[in-house]
Amino acid sequence: MNRFEVQFWVLMILAMTCNFGFAQTSFCGEDPPNNPFLADSPWPTYHRNSYRQASTCLRGPEKGDSLNVKARANLNGGTSPWVYLSEKYPEGERVLLQSNTTHVFKFLDNGSEIVTIDSLRIDFDPVQSFGWNFLLTKNKTWFTYDPKYDPDNDRYTRLFKLSDADTSDPYSDIVVLDTLNFGDFGVNRVQHFGINYEGHIVFNSDNDTENGFGTVGVISQDFEVLDTFRFPTDPDEITNHNAFPIDEDNSFFITTNKRIIKFDWDGESVSIDWEAAYDFVGDGPTGTFAEGSGTTPTFLGWGAGNDKLVVMSDGHAKNNLVAFWREIPSDWEPIPGTDPHYAGRIELPAAVSFNNLFQSIENSPTAYGYDIAIAQFNGFLGYECDNIKGVQKVSWDTESNSWNIAWVNSEVNMNGVLTYAAGSNLVYSSGKESDCNYYFYGLNWDTGELEVRLLLGPEGSFTADTYYDAGNNCIIAENGDVYFPGGSSLVKVEIVQRAETSPEPEPEPVEMEVLVYPVPSTQVINISFPEDSSVTEVSVFTYAGKFVETSTLMDNSFNVGNLASGLYFLSYEMEGRTHIKKFIRN
Repeated sequence: MNRFEVQFWVLMILAMTCNFGFAQTSFCGEDPPNNPFLADSPWPTYHRNSYRQASTCLRGPEKGDSLNVKARANLNGGTSPWVYLSEKYPEGERVLLQSNTTHVFKFLDNGSEIVTIDSLRIDFDPVQSFGWNFLLTKNKTWFTYDPKYDPDNDRYTRLFKLSDADTSDPYSDIVVLDTLNFGDFGVNRVQHFGINYEGHIVFNSDNDTENGFGTVGVISQDFEVLDTFRFPTDPDEITNHNAFPIDEDNSFFITTNKRIIKFDWDGESVSIDWEAAYDFVGDGPTGTFAEGSGTTPTFLGWGAGNDKLVVMSDGHAKNNLVAFWREIPSDWEPIPGTDPHYAGRIELPAAVSFNNLFQSIENSPTAYGYDIAIAQFNGFLGYECDNIKGVQKVSWDTESNSWNIAWVNSEVNMNGVLTYAAGSNLVYSSGKESDCNYYFYGLNWDTGELEVRLLLGPEGSFTADTYYDAGNNCIIAENGDVYFPGGSSLVKVEIVQRAETSPEPEPEPVEMEVLVYPVPSTQVINISFPEDSSVTEVSVFTYAGKFVETSTLMDNSFNVGNLASGLYFLSYEMEGRTHIKKFIRN
């Protein structure tokens, strides 16, 4: 195949793989537009993708499967609600990243146990903030933390840029490549951040109540502050309680207790595109953790001609699921007395207010298509064995532009952020029963019926607190195993054997996966070819399909230091076929 034929196929791949130009992730073809700067991982960021949907096409545990529970227990300092899976290393391994109030941890599940590879001391301040969030991008890990209070030192958020001492070795130590102090730029605590579709980090900080403004901003991966934007706030307005989604146009949506705001990024500056007023508090609780909406806004819909919504729950005594138009349809007639972007709301039947400290709906919506699952909450700081139960699924009708209740299960307590797995058609989380033990559950997505119920503990040297859920999320690996944080642990629900009794068909021969790493890179790209490969050169094309150069490989590596920053494709001939891979020059 000559250069011009390769150029043609590069352009064809771009046209076919997704509706706006970036290649879709290998995990889920039904995903929203893939952010190419997120790590190539089943779970690289909280709520899994940039749309914050907490759903995957992978197959989790199913009814009748033989399941086992393992835990990396006794982590002093508790754990955050989040855990993440890394990109694959050259031999196919993935590591798990998690944190608590004292450390960032790097774990490896070797099949028999979850082992600690390394840890980074952080001494986080849990009293002042919950900003212990990870973000996994190509060959980099980002982590925010707030130092403990010290009157002689500032308490501004730090953003760590982390990596491996050897990016090809899962057993290598964590290294800190760089640190950004948000206080150097006059920015308050930063609890929530993400990566946009240009590869820049977007953040939202605590609002400055004394001076009456909130701050959002964009920084490069080299920690260059590209822009900060201050927007006026009311004295009692809370701007930083929730994380935020980012769309493929690099817009991001912040929910306060009084409005939702769409911020635009044009490559140089941040601005407000629109905002819509809404009383998220209403007659609901106003305690320590009840600050209007308790949930991260979640996107529904993408692509031409489809309803495009952003949804979240409100904080009313009887919570509603609320929707706003990201793009107002041409035939939309605004609801009288509301902003044109307000699309409607529906009261959630399984949402019972239980005290003034928390919202009854605090964990974020889980979305797939135009369906949303969301559950009753019972608290971050421990809750009763005889607790309030309830999970529901609601659906958006794209014809009538309205919500409807699909089902309600009032028998199960699922206290974490729900995770939907389309491969098994179940929605998962954990919760506590009247025997004061914790259980892992899977509900049928179509009916709400309970199909998986697994006792988590206590067992052996573990206690029930090993499995304590603090609004945690479940992540699903490619083989269907589930990981989630416990109160002082990392818990694994392992599939020992699938329920099918019929023999598995013989798998087709699979050629060794060719990996390109590190991605992104500033100098050298390595390629892991099969041992008997005779590939000696690769051709490089721009994202637009323009030929750049042909490079001779030296020890299966080539230099990219002369390339401008951006997304590229490389092609090579192997076993009579032309192969195309992507990489990013940082």
